[in-house]
Amino acid sequence: MDNKNKELINYFFKVMGDERFIRILENFFNGEGYGIENVWCVFADDYEEWEEDYFGDEGIAFYFDYPSVEEGEEVILDYENIYKYLNEIVGQYLERHPENKSEVEKYMGTIKEKFNIKL
Repeated sequence: MDNKNKELINYFFKVMGDERFIRILENFFNGEGYGIENVWCVFADDYEEWEEDYFGDEGIAFYFDYPSVEEGEEVILDYENIYKYLNEIVGQYLERHPENKSEVEKYMGTIKEKFNIKL
C-alpha cells in the first residue's frame, strides 16, 4: 500500500476514534460501511454496476471530503489489503485497550473467514 493510502486509512480510524473501533469491526464483518460527517467507507456491493460510484464487485472504498481534507480523496482497497492494514491498526488499538482483545480477535477471525482472506 502506498504511503498516501496508508495515511488516509490511518486518518479514517483516527477520526472514528477508539470508541467506535469495535463497531467498525462489527460493520466490516456484516459487510457494512461506516462513517461520520465527511469521512466514511462503503463496501463494493453497496453500489449497483450502473451507479456512478460503482468501483467493482469487491473491496471497500474510503471517502474523505472537505473540510476533513483540503480536497476530496478516495481510497479503494481489496479485502486482503484492508485486512493487512487492519491487522496493524488492531495492534495499536489493543495496546491502548487490552481488555477488548478477545472481542477484537473474534471479529478479525470472522472477517478473515467471511472474505476468504489467505494470509
